[in-house]
Amino acid sequence: MTLPLLALRPSKFALLGSLLVMFGFSVLIGPINHLKHLLSAERLPFSAIYFSSLGLTLYFSLGAHSYLGSLICGAVQVVALVAYVVAYFPGGTSTLRLGGQLALRGAGSLLPR
Repeated sequence: MTLPLLALRPSKFALLGSLLVMFGFSVLIGPINHLKHLLSAERLPFSAIYFSSLGLTLYFSLGAHSYLGSLICGAVQVVALVAYVVAYFPGGTSTLRLGGQLALRGAGSLLPR
């Protein structure tokens, strides 16, 4: 239900779907540990991308009323959340890296030469 919500109502996705995932992790590992984890050196790029895309999604959907801008920022948010969730599984980052390489290789074959 998250992806259709992103396409239809990006502001609700940013507020409900995305923040509830973060809240769930905060409940599971504790709010202080979760905050320390988000601000650790290895997670700082993710945190910057995630929270920037969250803020921009809210800005484009509530302030500027730009559907396309909020949709693009929401898509960036989904990618950041998937990377965050997958990193918690054993072998998750290597699996994510392999999947990204396969996707880029497949997309490269579709482009004209």
